[in-house]
Amino acid sequence: MLSSVWHAILDNFRPITVWVTDLFIFYYINPLFGEVWTQYSYLQIVGMSVLLYGTAIYNAPNDGSLQLEGQWWGFGMNFTSEYDAIRREQYEAEMDAKWEAKRAEFKQRTYSSFKRYVGAQHN
Repeated sequence: MLSSVWHAILDNFRPITVWVTDLFIFYYINPLFGEVWTQYSYLQIVGMSVLLYGTAIYNAPNDGSLQLEGQWWGFGMNFTSEYDAIRREQYEAEMDAKWEAKRAEFKQRTYSSFKRYVGAQHN
């Protein structure tokens, strides 16, 4: 039920989870297995952060991605007008759906007394 962006983000947690599990196994369970913390582990953290951030903004300005409206963490990217257009389209779609529902409800109503009166005169 999640959007494709969140599906991609959850897929990116797989290597992070494996790496953290390897560290946990090495330091808390058995030092013969797992992975040791090295000077390059910090680089792995940075790389995984870039991976998650890139995935989170990849599909902007669609639903499920981070809102980029000129924040510092968005590196000045501003999609405010696109967000407004998407919200407007969603609102119009909701209004169209409500209108169609009202039309369908109106069609299902029984004939009015006016129609019965006009129909009786023609018979």
